[in-house]
Amino acid sequence: MRIQEVVDNNLCLGCGICTYDSSIESMEYSSQKGLNIPKLEVKKDYELANKLCPAKGYSIFSDAEKLYSSSKYSIELGFVEKLFVAHSNSPKVLENASSGGIMSQILIYILENKIVDKVAVTKFIYTDQGPRTKTFLTNIVDEILESQGSKYCPVDISSFIDECNKFEVKIAYVGTPCQIAGLRQIQKNDSILKQKLTLTIANFCGGFKNHNNIRKLAERHSLEYKKLSFFRFRGGGQPGSLLMKDSNKKTFEVPYPNYVGYTGYSKMLRCHLCVDATGELADIACGDAWLDRYITNKNTWSIILTRSIFATKIIENMKSSNLLYLEDISSEDVIKSQYLNITSKKHRQFSRYKLYNLLGYKLPFFDGGYYMNESSLKTEFKVFFKHKLKDLLERAGLYSIYRTLINKK
Repeated sequence: MRIQEVVDNNLCLGCGICTYDSSIESMEYSSQKGLNIPKLEVKKDYELANKLCPAKGYSIFSDAEKLYSSSKYSIELGFVEKLFVAHSNSPKVLENASSGGIMSQILIYILENKIVDKVAVTKFIYTDQGPRTKTFLTNIVDEILESQGSKYCPVDISSFIDECNKFEVKIAYVGTPCQIAGLRQIQKNDSILKQKLTLTIANFCGGFKNHNNIRKLAERHSLEYKKLSFFRFRGGGQPGSLLMKDSNKKTFEVPYPNYVGYTGYSKMLRCHLCVDATGELADIACGDAWLDRYITNKNTWSIILTRSIFATKIIENMKSSNLLYLEDISSEDVIKSQYLNITSKKHRQFSRYKLYNLLGYKLPFFDGGYYMNESSLKTEFKVFFKHKLKDLLERAGLYSIYRTLINKK
């Protein structure tokens, strides 16, 4: 699939990986799509970008096998060297963390121990067109902590790619599974980036909605979207809360994940068609420990999945330095903790692909990573219809009425 087809078929993730191809000058914001998309000339063929784009799919099994062949493989989790459940021992790190503060603590540790020179983090910035994201390199602890919290929206990392080309430093990158898959594709064509990118860390990912969802959340709760001065999807403990403020000093806060149904926007199309639940091309992956014994515990917890001996040693050394409280956890419990996401991406995807193919959709290609047996086509059609109905009602300005009626039943 060509990059133009990715954009035309609404599969673009807005990640900016394609801008590594120098013939793509920039990304530009599409208010209709609610994300940055590459600025393309219709008749031009972007050979390199066509290879790099993670939205068209990627070799989730064979690429991971080349990276982590010494580890044990499962369809649900990918290649796994070790599994832990953990939390940071730092009150400062935990103060605004969504769960166990693990990602931030890892970044701080690898900087202080000179494993890397800089780390890539993503924060919200506030423009006259509303909140946007910025991914940048830093070696400053306060900037890492200011960037805490999940970003459940498209993140354009093209500026980070530019920074990588400018600095001769060892780098760690934190991001979504698809972003890391895109960086792995760049590494195939760039031996220098392969050397620079020392460690990759992915979040477990169930997908995200576009920036129009943030706009609607603000408008629906009487805040001015273009005057938002603070926004977060999660933070302030586990499971945390969505919090937004505007320059008129209006505030709206709601616990995670209660706000998910406040708009009719569905996850992005490409997220519905993703099979990568746990960042299978990342050295370390982290996610919430959605198990009763951790949810009811006074501490906040995260799962840590390592895919290499190098990554495992980092985590175990952090425990030895008393930076982490660490316990082993079984793969069965990790799968149980991520049951809904893994069921959707690994067990239901074959039937979903069959339905979307029948409906004429372009599909991303994966060389495995999900079960090749049919579940329920009827279930997938019901889910598809429900998403389309909500989206239509949202665009027509009728979703609030629909939601009120549903909640009364």
